[in-house]
Amino acid sequence: MLLAPSDKPFDYRKPPRLSLGLAALLLMLSFWLFPADEAHQRHLNETYVAELLSVEWPLYPPFLSQTGKALQLKPLEEAFAAGDTDRLTRQLGYDRAFVDNLHEGGKAYLDAETFSRWSESRNRFDAERNLLSSQILGLDPQRFRPVTFISHALTDTNLYSVLLSVIVLLLVGMAAEWMMGSGALLTAWLAGSISGGLVFWISHHGTLTPLTGSAHAVAAVLGLAAWQFRHRGSLRFMDSALTLGGWIIAAIAVAVIGMQVKWHQFDLRWAASMLIAVGAGVAVAIAHHHWFLRQEDEAEFQPVEESQTNETYRQDLNQVMVKLSQMQFVAAEKNIRSLLERYPEDKRLLEQLYHLLKLNPSSLEFEEVAFSMLTLPNRPESNHVSLRIYRDYLKRSQTFVAMDDNTGLQLVLRFTRIGALREAEDIFKRVLESNRQAPLLAKAAAALSQACAAKNQEQRASYYASLVKGEA
Repeated sequence: MLLAPSDKPFDYRKPPRLSLGLAALLLMLSFWLFPADEAHQRHLNETYVAELLSVEWPLYPPFLSQTGKALQLKPLEEAFAAGDTDRLTRQLGYDRAFVDNLHEGGKAYLDAETFSRWSESRNRFDAERNLLSSQILGLDPQRFRPVTFISHALTDTNLYSVLLSVIVLLLVGMAAEWMMGSGALLTAWLAGSISGGLVFWISHHGTLTPLTGSAHAVAAVLGLAAWQFRHRGSLRFMDSALTLGGWIIAAIAVAVIGMQVKWHQFDLRWAASMLIAVGAGVAVAIAHHHWFLRQEDEAEFQPVEESQTNETYRQDLNQVMVKLSQMQFVAAEKNIRSLLERYPEDKRLLEQLYHLLKLNPSSLEFEEVAFSMLTLPNRPESNHVSLRIYRDYLKRSQTFVAMDDNTGLQLVLRFTRIGALREAEDIFKRVLESNRQAPLLAKAAAALSQACAAKNQEQRASYYASLVKGEA
C-alpha cells in the first residue's frame, strides 16, 4: 500500500478487501465487456447504415423540429455530409422517442411495404442494441430505472477511465478503507454513484447515450479520503518516515476531475456532477466521524453477562489450566483454540492465548490477540484486564500494531475510569505527539482533567482542560 494512515500501522495479513475487490471487478468487467461491446457496436453501425438510415434520415429533421430540438440538426447534417455514420447511428438509432413516434404514425409517411420492412429491421436492431452492456447497466436518460444509478458505475466504455479508477482505488481507496472501514468506503462509493448519476440524469435529460463508468463513485471516494486525511502528516508513504498531508488527496482529486472533464469535451454539466459526487464523499466522511463520536459517547458500563456457566465449559477450562500448570503449552494452546471456536468472546481464554503467543511477540497473531484484549467490551472488570495486558504488551511488542491512536485514546478513557492515571497519561502523551487531530483527543483530555482534579492535581487538571479548549 503506497499511502497509509500515519497513526494506524498497516497489517498485510488483512488488506482492505473492498478496495481490492472493486478494482478487480472493474478490470474484469471492462476487459470482458468492452471488446464484445466494441464488436457489437460495429455490427450495429453496419446494420443501421444498410437497413435503416435511408428510411429514417429524411424523417428525422421534421421530428427534431416538432419536439423543439432543431438545434441538434446542424451537427447531424454535417456528420451526414462527412459520412460519419457512427455519429448518425448513435443518434438516430438510440432515439427511443423517435422510434416510438414512427411506430405510431409512420404509416402516414411510408408506404405499407416500406413501413413493414422498416418495422422488422428496426425491431431486430433494437433487440441487438439492447444487448450492449451500456444499455443493460448504464444510466439511460430516456428511461428511469433506479437500479442503474448504482449499476452504471460497474462498466465503462473508456478503458483509460477504468484504469484511472483502479489506480485511485489502490492508491487512495485502500488507505481510506484501512482507516475508516469497508462500510464507509462502500457508502461513499454508492453515494457518489447515485448523487453524480442523479445530477447527470437531470442535466442531460435529452441525451441519448446512457451514462457508464465509475467516475462519480471514485470522485466520492476521493472526497471521503480528502476529508479524512485533511490534516498535516495524516498520511505516510509506504513504511517510510515520510508523512504527507491531505493536499496530496486534493491534488489527485483535481487531476482526476480534470481528466474526466477533458474526456467529456469540457462539459460543465459533467464537471458539476463530479463536484456533487465529491461533496457526497465528504458528507459520508463527516457523518462517519459524528457517528463514531456518538458511539463513544453512548458507551455505558454493562453488567457482566456470563454465558459460559454450564458444567462442560467449566470442565474444559479447568483442563486448560491444568495443562498450563504442567507446562504442556502445545496441548493447552490447542485446547484454547478449540474452545475459542465455541466461545470467541471469552476474555479468559483470550488472555491465556495472549500469554502463550507473547513468547513470539514479533508474530502478527500476537498483535491481533493483543488488540482484542485491549478493546474488550467497556465494562469495569474488562478495563482491569485491558490494563493488565497493556502493561505486559508495552514490554514485549516490537511493532505496536495493536496500539493505533484511536485504540490508545479509548484506553485513556477506560483507564481514567479505573484510576490507572499514570498509564492513561503515558498513552495520551504519545498520541498527542503523533496526532493532535485525533477525533477522541478532546474527550480523552477532558477525562484526564477530571481525573486529575479528583486527585487534587490542579496544575495538571488545568493543562488538560486547556487542551480541551484548544489553548495549549
